Amino acid sequence: MNDVASRPWLISPRSETSLSYAELCRELAAPEVLLRPWCRPADLADAGREIVRALVFSTEVTLFDADWSESEIRTLGYSTDQLGTVRRVNGLPRLEPADLAASVSVASSARINLFTSGTTGRPTLVRHSLASLARGVRISATHGDDRWAFAYNPTHVAGVQVFLQALANLNTVVDVTGLDRLAILGAFRRHGVSHVSATPTFYRLLLPCDQPLDGVRSVALGGEVSAGHLHEELGRAFPSATLRNIYASTEAGSLLVSRGESFGIPPAMADSIIVRDGRLHLHRRLMAEFSGPWVEGEWYDTGDRVEILAEDPLRFRFAGRERDSVNVGGDKVNPWEVEAVLGEHPGVGHVRVFGRKNSVMGQILCAEVVVAKADRRLQTAEGKSDLPQKGARNAKESGEQTTDGGQLTEAALRAFAAERLQPFKIPRMIRFVDHLVSTRTGKLSRTEDDR
Repeated sequence: MNDVASRPWLISPRSETSLSYAELCRELAAPEVLLRPWCRPADLADAGREIVRALVFSTEVTLFDADWSESEIRTLGYSTDQLGTVRRVNGLPRLEPADLAASVSVASSARINLFTSGTTGRPTLVRHSLASLARGVRISATHGDDRWAFAYNPTHVAGVQVFLQALANLNTVVDVTGLDRLAILGAFRRHGVSHVSATPTFYRLLLPCDQPLDGVRSVALGGEVSAGHLHEELGRAFPSATLRNIYASTEAGSLLVSRGESFGIPPAMADSIIVRDGRLHLHRRLMAEFSGPWVEGEWYDTGDRVEILAEDPLRFRFAGRERDSVNVGGDKVNPWEVEAVLGEHPGVGHVRVFGRKNSVMGQILCAEVVVAKADRRLQTAEGKSDLPQKGARNAKESGEQTTDGGQLTEAALRAFAAERLQPFKIPRMIRFVDHLVSTRTGKLSRTEDDR
């Protein structure tokens, strides 16, 4: 074992504990190792161990969300008894940290099976090979000292990809999932985080930063559409960092990278990624194994709507998901567009726009607004965390104080929106709340929260 062996592979700021690469190697070199083919990991450490076992022993593991109930698991065709199944294998006689890193880059028969988020229906099982999951992994000596903040759900594709990137370079991962804003900022500074990849919703939680985080060298955004003004704020919060926008999906893994809102298709993928009918389509050769909305048998309709910026070469930006559109009396409204406009108001800290069923209009547009205050927090509705377990219970419908002491009111926001949006895009209902609702994958929820 060399000096890398004593390096932590995981630090938990919540418990102030760490696990080293040497400890991980010893677990796999034990006389007998227990594999869980179907695993509902309790935390990142649990998920990480099972992923490593699948890689090292070239086996298959299916990961379930930790907060799925027994009835949800039964709906997917499994049982909690099945999740308790273990398979015993002989441990490896000798294992070095370098062998763990190599397990990410070598050809392997390992499969890591994940479920889609299921935000609009039953989750779909996606069977990933190492090739599809590790497509975006970068390995080099320049990444040897990276320290990653882990902010994704460890049982979803973005979290697995961050874990593989760190493992391939024997980096340390700092688990910040479920922590509040001040705890996250403290963990970044205390543990020397240099790289972070997260949803725009996660970054909005952190802003504004009282002091710039100069030690962070790379900031990646993924999972949601992100507006240009968020990139500007992140530039101020992370002045030494390179900002990257990543497009990935559970069904295909990481695909596109941009330095801003504008994306292009790499030459190597020119025959595998196309824009058709205003939506992004992916060829079967890029996809993992799953059942989905295939077009002409070879193309997968992602449902991600794009706006063409230039034809030659093709440049586009993402404009939200087709399924998130709100049908207001026959007019389709993109909630992200409305959020982007309301978010430009100096008194607005965070905003969520969604549809609510209406007997006359089909749906009406609603908005929940958190005023711009440094100590506001987003919360995860479905995950276990230190944050409040329900959003907007303490809603103050009459308005809230803004950072400059003024009163932010519904009338003021309507007037602001009326100068920038068509009438049917102005929310009929605006509620001031203490925090917003996000999904178990860390994205802003697009469904009505029944409170």
